[in-house]
Amino acid sequence: MSFVFCNKDNSLENKTNSIETDSITTWIQQSKNSKTQLDKRKELLQKAYNLTSSLQILDSVKNSNFSSIAYEAYKLNSDELFRKANSKALQLSIKLKDTLSIGDKHWNYGSFYSKREMIDSAYYHYHEAYKYFKIIKNKYYTAKMLYNMGYIEGLLKDYTGSEVSIFEAITIFKKLGKDLNLYQCYNYLGLIYNNLNEFNRAIYYHNKALEYLKNIKNKRLYKEGSLSNLGLVYQKLKDYEKAIESFEEALNNSNLKKRDINFYARLIDNIAYTKFLDGDTTNVAEELYKSLKIRDSVKNISGIVVNKLHLAELYALKQDTTQAIKLANEAYYLANKIENNRDKLKSLLLLSKIDDKNSNTYLKNYVHLNDSLQIEERKIRNKFTRIRFETDEYIKETEKLSQQKILISVGAFFTILILSFAYFLRVQRTKNKELLFEREQQKSNEEIFSLMLKQQSKLEEGRLKERHRISEDLHDGVLGKIFGTRIGLGFLNIKGDERAIKKHQFFINELQNIEKEIRTISHELKNEILSSKEDFFKIIDGLIEQKSNLGNFEYKTVYDKKIHWSEINDGIKINLYRILQEALQNIIKYANASNVKIEFKLEENTLILLIEDNGVGFNVFEKRKGIGIKNMKSRVRKLNGVFEIDSTINKGTTIFVSCSIQN
Repeated sequence: MSFVFCNKDNSLENKTNSIETDSITTWIQQSKNSKTQLDKRKELLQKAYNLTSSLQILDSVKNSNFSSIAYEAYKLNSDELFRKANSKALQLSIKLKDTLSIGDKHWNYGSFYSKREMIDSAYYHYHEAYKYFKIIKNKYYTAKMLYNMGYIEGLLKDYTGSEVSIFEAITIFKKLGKDLNLYQCYNYLGLIYNNLNEFNRAIYYHNKALEYLKNIKNKRLYKEGSLSNLGLVYQKLKDYEKAIESFEEALNNSNLKKRDINFYARLIDNIAYTKFLDGDTTNVAEELYKSLKIRDSVKNISGIVVNKLHLAELYALKQDTTQAIKLANEAYYLANKIENNRDKLKSLLLLSKIDDKNSNTYLKNYVHLNDSLQIEERKIRNKFTRIRFETDEYIKETEKLSQQKILISVGAFFTILILSFAYFLRVQRTKNKELLFEREQQKSNEEIFSLMLKQQSKLEEGRLKERHRISEDLHDGVLGKIFGTRIGLGFLNIKGDERAIKKHQFFINELQNIEKEIRTISHELKNEILSSKEDFFKIIDGLIEQKSNLGNFEYKTVYDKKIHWSEINDGIKINLYRILQEALQNIIKYANASNVKIEFKLEENTLILLIEDNGVGFNVFEKRKGIGIKNMKSRVRKLNGVFEIDSTINKGTTIFVSCSIQN
């Protein structure tokens, strides 16, 4: 049997009680010192319990303290303190809804009651622990509890129930690769089948246990124990030679006497008793008394009872009835004292055979005790069956609730998923509407801008036509008339003094100069420099002038004369106009610039826009909340162009935009 406390490390401390908490830890540590007197160690644990109970600290810390106190109290056989501390720990585990910890506390109770042979209580708590471990699917602990339950069922001769529990545990241990646990299971199956007188199966399972033992590094005395168990099977088979051989192989361990003196004494007794059964009484009495002396020295009452019964049988064979009856009565008295019903029955049965005078009385007592024990065992077995049934029902109900929770969770998940999808569709539809609206707005802007350009073009066309008309009228009309007048005046024979002739010639020369001026004006009115390719630049100039007045900055424009806007797509012009508009707006809002330079140039079918200012600048890698730059980038992406921005704090900002005019 094993006693396990799952103490969980918890670094959280209640700062206001740190000194007291440290004291508790110190007292628990001091109670572990084997050099300290037992009463003092128990006193330290009691102090730790009292202080833990009174402190206002985290429940998880209290739970850990109570678990440690219960464990040490168990080792010191301080039953009352164990019960109180483990009870507190169980209550806190339930409060914390810590299923693993709840199972641990029931496991502790099971081991506690098993040690005190209160097997019905032990079974109940092992089964409770099994229930909680199975709920959280802790396979290893579940299998451990199945083994413990099977062990107790075997003690009550419920061999079928024990067999079922052990095989269920084996199935789990095999999957987990737990060789030591598998050794223990197969070893116990060997004991069960020996009690059922199925000796071949008993031998098979003991050998199976020894096979698993080969994989275990720390073998302790497991091999010697299995050899002893095999010896008992051969003893029942009356194969005394093999029985003695197994016992002696186990006894060959040179350290056995130091490591486990009770086991050492039991092997001596087994060898001597097997010789007795084989009819060899040589040195049997000496060996039995040697074993008895060892057991008496260590107060092993159960071992003493077995030795006295074996000696009683030996003296009965030697016809020393008085000594045989005396030893049998002593065995009965001791068995009754420790409530060992198995050996009480053996004592009564032996007395009924060797004490002819009181044979009937002993036999009646034997039958009465045997019947009452069978009834009691049947009641406990039925109780165990009921516990297992109720637990199975509880587990089924828990699993059903778990499945319902899973279904509800899945349903909720899909509901949320559907609602999220619906919300996403709604948001997407809204975004699509916004995008559609933006496209329509963009289209409208393009149409408006196109109309603006066409209007500007028409105005310019009208202006050019008018200039051409004036040029032609000046050239063909006014200039011709002046020319004719000048020629006419030239042919006049003016007579008079020299002054009059010179004045006449002066006026003719002036008319010729007027002709030249009118001709020059006429040609300039028709010059291509004033053609419609400058229309977009005039719109740009108007925008810049408007923004400079708002932002109170000086500006300089540089326009490449190679750019013919009439040949460039309206979409490019609209997006460049908007980018420039946004950049100038940002300069007004943030840059605090005094000088701005705007440059348009054409390089191998690539149109370039440069916007420079001497403003405060900004960190281009810093995330910004505004959408101005995002909008500019978006417009450049539409043109499949390149957008770059370079800025230095307190030195200014430069925006570079380029795109193909074939876009």
